[in-house]
Amino acid sequence: MPSPPAMHETAYERNQRANPLTRWLHGFRYRSIHQIVDRLVAERPGQPLRVLEIGTAHGKLFEELDRRYELRYVGIELDPAFCRTARERHGWRDNFELREGSAADPALWGDLERPDLVVAMETLEHIPERADVRIIERVAALAPRCFVASVPVEVGPAIWIKNVGSRLTGYNRHKSYSWRDTFWAGLYQLDRLPPHGTGHRGFDWRWLAHTIRHYFVIREIRRSPFPFVPTPLAFSVMFVTEPRVPAVVTAPATAGLQPAAELAGSR
Repeated sequence: MPSPPAMHETAYERNQRANPLTRWLHGFRYRSIHQIVDRLVAERPGQPLRVLEIGTAHGKLFEELDRRYELRYVGIELDPAFCRTARERHGWRDNFELREGSAADPALWGDLERPDLVVAMETLEHIPERADVRIIERVAALAPRCFVASVPVEVGPAIWIKNVGSRLTGYNRHKSYSWRDTFWAGLYQLDRLPPHGTGHRGFDWRWLAHTIRHYFVIREIRRSPFPFVPTPLAFSVMFVTEPRVPAVVTAPATAGLQPAAELAGSR
């Protein structure tokens, strides 16, 4: 078996580890995923866990799960630099597969087996809404045992806390906002902001929740940094879902979709 390559920290990873607070906050989604996976594994003991991730980045989720579980992993990632790093780190593993391209491209989905778990962590906010709908349709067509999606809260008072805190702690998330944008987003006045594209500004998690409900039953909405925090003050939300039964999903239309960066960006 080939030896694992030497690890080097990327600028993206340094940004997420900018200070102890950001490291702890970004760890929320991985702590939650471990709890969800423990349940899925217990329901099918002795079977490898089949995971599909939308937005692999450097393959951190694979790394986290592969340490603890028997795993078969497929990731989809658009960014060439992320793909290069993920392949350097994990491409030598037999249970790791990475498909490079837009998650809105139907060619990347055609031969996928039914996964136990589909994960999109801090990814769907970086994809225009029209492409998000197509991606969620494709996930539903796979009928996974569980679909988990986490996104940041970018509307309501939480955005005031996040952007002011970002400025005070030297983190850079606030730089994508003007202070005018921050003010109006905190009042839910997204019409006063530029339309959402592939960044955080203008993204509304409530729209995504409504879209997911068309195809999945949302069993739980987890909130960061603490479960008792009301959603208007939460920094991020995680939807833990199961397919609707019976699942009736037709092949999604692809007319007008271009598998390009403007349609399905990564973090």
